[in-house]
Amino acid sequence: MYSTFHGLEIGKRAIISQQTALSTTGHNIANANTVGYTRQEAVLKATNPLASPNPNNGTIPMQMGTGVEVSEFRRIRESYLDRQFQNEQQKAGYWESKAGALSNIENVFNELADTGLVSSLNTFWQGLQELSKQPENLSARVVVVANGKELAGQLNEIYTGLEQNETFLADQIQGKTNEINTIASEVAGLNLKIAQNVSGGNQPNDLMDRRDVLLDQLSKLVDIQVTPAQNGRVDVSIGGEKLVEGNNTSTFTLDLQTGGAKIAGTDIVLAGGEIKGLLETKGYTVNGTPVGSIPDLRTKIDLLAVTIADSMNAIHAGDEARNLDDIQARSADPNGPLEKLLFFVDKDNPTQPPSHAGNIMINPVLQQFPSKVAAASSDTIGDGSNAKAMNEALFQKTNIGGTVATIGDFYKGIIGQLGTDVQIAKQSAENAVKMVQQVDNRRQSVSGVSIDEELTNMVRYQQAYNAAARYVSTVNEMLNTLINGMK
Repeated sequence: MYSTFHGLEIGKRAIISQQTALSTTGHNIANANTVGYTRQEAVLKATNPLASPNPNNGTIPMQMGTGVEVSEFRRIRESYLDRQFQNEQQKAGYWESKAGALSNIENVFNELADTGLVSSLNTFWQGLQELSKQPENLSARVVVVANGKELAGQLNEIYTGLEQNETFLADQIQGKTNEINTIASEVAGLNLKIAQNVSGGNQPNDLMDRRDVLLDQLSKLVDIQVTPAQNGRVDVSIGGEKLVEGNNTSTFTLDLQTGGAKIAGTDIVLAGGEIKGLLETKGYTVNGTPVGSIPDLRTKIDLLAVTIADSMNAIHAGDEARNLDDIQARSADPNGPLEKLLFFVDKDNPTQPPSHAGNIMINPVLQQFPSKVAAASSDTIGDGSNAKAMNEALFQKTNIGGTVATIGDFYKGIIGQLGTDVQIAKQSAENAVKMVQQVDNRRQSVSGVSIDEELTNMVRYQQAYNAAARYVSTVNEMLNTLINGMK
C-alpha cells in the first residue's frame, strides 16, 4: 500500500526532474556559440513502481507508478562523424601547410614583379649585345659588368631565400612537434579526470567536449586514430603506435635531417597533417639523396648558376678571347700572353669558377677594371665577336643536369613547375577545406545547439514544471482537507 503522501513525492520528483531538464536546456543555450560544445539532453524515465495488493486478489500484486527522474545527461554526438572530420582535417592540414609554404617559396623568385632572374638574364643579354656592337666603348663594358653583377646577385638571393625558407619551415615543424606532445599530455590528463568521474557515477560531458576539441586540433597536425577505452578514456595512435594510452603519453619526435618520425623510439609513417606537408616542402635526406621541394629547387638553381658561369667562362677565358689590355699589349708584342680571366667566379676563391648559386659572383678584377672584359677574339680593337659569342651562348641549347634546353627555357621550366605545384596545392587545400566544412556541418546538425529547438524545449519543460507545481498544490489541498477539514 502506498503512502498518503505518495502524491507529494510524485509531484516533488516531477518538479525536480523538469527543473533539471530546464537547466540542461539553459546550459545548451548558454553554450550555443562555444567552440566544440556538444548539446546535452536530460533523459527522463519513470522511477521504479511500488507494488500494492490487487483489490480482487490480495495475493497478486499490482504496480503503482512513483513519478519521474533524470536517468542521464545524454551527450548528443556521433563518433562516426568525428572520425570522418578528423580524417578530412588531416588532409586539409597537409594541403594548407604545403600551399602556404610553396607560396612563400614562389615569392623568393619574385617573377611576378618583373624584377626576377628572367629580367636580369634579359638585361645581361642586352648588355652583351650592345658590347658586341661597341667593343671599344668603355661604358658598354661597365654596363656588362654591372649586369653580370646583378645576375649573380639574383642567383645569390634565390639561394639565400631558399635557405631562409628551409630554416623557417624547420622552426615551424619543431613548434608543431612540441604542440603534438603538449596536446597529447592534455588529452591524457583529461582521460584521467573523465575516468575518475565515470567510475564515480558522474557524466563528465564538458570534459569530453574539451578533449574532443584537442583531438580535432591534433588531427590537423598529424593523422591520428582514436579508439575508445575503459571508463570514458580514449587511446590516440599515429601510424599504428599509441601516442596516448589511457592516462599515459609517449613522446613524438621527428628527425629533420632524415624525415623519420618516431613514437617512443618506434618508427612510424606519417600519412597526412600539417607536419607532413611542411616536411615534404622543407625536404630531408633518404639514403644520402635529398628529397623535397626546396632541395629540388636548390639543385636546379645550382645547376643553372653553374651552367651560366661555365658557358660564359668558357668563352671569356677561351684561347681566342682578348680584352682591351690584351689588344694594347699585343700591338707591341703580337705573341704576348693573354690574361684569360674567368667572368664568373667563386666568392670564397675568386680564382675558381662557382660551385653553386650561393657563391657565384662577377670577377672582382672585372669590377675594378672593366677594360679587361674580353669582348674580342682578335687583336683588332673594334672586334666584338667574343661578346657576341657570349650573347649567343645564352640562347644555345645545352645539357643542364640531363635536360637539354637553353638557359632561359630551363629557368622558365623551374618557375613553371613551381607555379603548377602552388596551384595544385591551393586547389587541393580549397577542396579539402570544403570537405571539412561539409562534415562539420553534418556534425553540427547532430551535436550543435539549435536555439529554436532549445526554446521549444524550454517552453515544454516550463509547462511541465507548472503542471507539476499545480499537481503538488492540488495534493496539498487534499491533505489539508483530510487533516484539518475532518472535525
